[in-house]
Amino acid sequence: MLSNISFSPAPELVDLYGLVLQFLVPAETTLFYFNPTKSNCSWEILQRTNLTQQPQIVWLREEMYPGLYNRHSSQIFAMVCLSERLYEWQIRLLAKSLTRFRFVRILIEIQDKESYFLASQVLSLCQHYSMLNVVMYFQRWTRHLNIYTYTAFPYFNLAKQRLSGASPPRVFTNQLADLRGYQLRVQPDLSPPNSFSYRDKHGETRIGGFMWKIIENFSETLGAGIQILYPTWRKAQVSSSEYMLEFTRNGSSDFGLTTNMIIFKPEERYQDYSYPMFYSSWCTMLPLEKPLSVHTLFGHVLTSGTVVLLHLIAILCFLVVPQLIKLLHIRFRGKLIRLALRIFSLVMLSASSAQLLSLLIFPPVHSRIKSFDDLLLSGLKIFGMRNEFYFLDGSFRAKYASAFYLTDNPNALYDNRNYFNTSWAYTITSVKWRVIEAQQRHFAHPVFRFSEDLCFNWSSPCALLIAPESIYRESLHHFTLRADEAGLINLWMTQSFYDMVRAGRMTIKDYSGTTVMRALRTKDLRICWTIFAAGLGTSSVVFTIELLLFYTNVFLNSL
Repeated sequence: MLSNISFSPAPELVDLYGLVLQFLVPAETTLFYFNPTKSNCSWEILQRTNLTQQPQIVWLREEMYPGLYNRHSSQIFAMVCLSERLYEWQIRLLAKSLTRFRFVRILIEIQDKESYFLASQVLSLCQHYSMLNVVMYFQRWTRHLNIYTYTAFPYFNLAKQRLSGASPPRVFTNQLADLRGYQLRVQPDLSPPNSFSYRDKHGETRIGGFMWKIIENFSETLGAGIQILYPTWRKAQVSSSEYMLEFTRNGSSDFGLTTNMIIFKPEERYQDYSYPMFYSSWCTMLPLEKPLSVHTLFGHVLTSGTVVLLHLIAILCFLVVPQLIKLLHIRFRGKLIRLALRIFSLVMLSASSAQLLSLLIFPPVHSRIKSFDDLLLSGLKIFGMRNEFYFLDGSFRAKYASAFYLTDNPNALYDNRNYFNTSWAYTITSVKWRVIEAQQRHFAHPVFRFSEDLCFNWSSPCALLIAPESIYRESLHHFTLRADEAGLINLWMTQSFYDMVRAGRMTIKDYSGTTVMRALRTKDLRICWTIFAAGLGTSSVVFTIELLLFYTNVFLNSL
């Protein structure tokens, strides 16, 4: 490509263009020429002669280029012409133009004679505005053309490289491949199971929780350390995310560890979050349906349908069959009827006994709650926070307000929920349910279930808080995808329970209670006594009627 140049530029300048040419070869790469002062820069010659096949954006105004992020892909190479006096203002305009495009490669030409101090000032500003892939050179160089780059980690270090030499200079390297122990500033919300502090056996303060596991492993992939910024605000006043958002926006912290559901409609709010790490639902934690009482089980053995069937069988055996035997002139019909009666009684007793034993061993449960209407009919109430309830839809609140028991004290909710008080249902996110689910694995039998039929918010994406122009955004994006594909995020959520056990915040204890097996009591046989009394009463009435008819005739005949 460079062989087509029709002029005779300095050989060093040709070498520079050859060095950056490898990043311009893809046809989809767009060249962004940024020259707000309309100065004469060397790269304009290259633009007119060699790069005619590349899509180009030429910006020659003293203002930012609007909407670059919304109009173009990230396949951009920026060539920038800066003046020696206005470079601070021009770099600020360039940073605004490259909003959400901080990883594009930038070649800067300064219209001044070569100065190590000026190169340090310009590249320090580039680091301040989170532009890492920058190569700079001076228009007025003397003997040899030198290019300037910098390393950002663990601290700013200016690198001066001679363009012509035995080995070609290294440009546009991935600076995030190794941060060399640089400290990432991380702000945990200290809300279990996201993150929580505790003291280890040596008395040192540690941080646990699945969000901490995510950021800890991410920092290890970058070769970085972590500087913890503890919350300074009062709890239970405003959500932690609202405070942490200000810290990430003003550059005081790099990451805010909180399970934020991305539900904001304004588009500009999305830049405050990383790529979604998982999806979370806000639903209801319901007590498992209790088994039916023994008294009720007898009703399952002798239902109304069974009674009707028994009557039909009795009519068939004792009225229809004898008449058929008589019509067919079958001998020994009395013995056959008695045999049929005994077989029928044996079958009925065996079937009833087997069904009753089956119900006593594995008793069925009460009707499952599948909707908020079922919840109203059951009489069970949801123990929830008052401030969360008023975020729900107005029509929903008006219809189902009686299904909630609201409180302003979060500790009351946590105490009842953490100690598995089955007198209430509870609001819970699917993230915290994983901890409850892991805890219930150590129970004799589960006590609560996570109901996806009674949800207030379904599958909202959750992400970390991150600075809008964070240099870690893309690396965190790729790390999140790899961790999710490997199932590590779900694993860390489940392991949060065991982290909390080690920290002394939870215990492995069976809150389910044991089911005591006991013999049948008199009140359990209530339905049997009722049927017996009904049968005895009916027999007594029939016998009394027969006696009355007999003695009435005797009395009348004696007159």
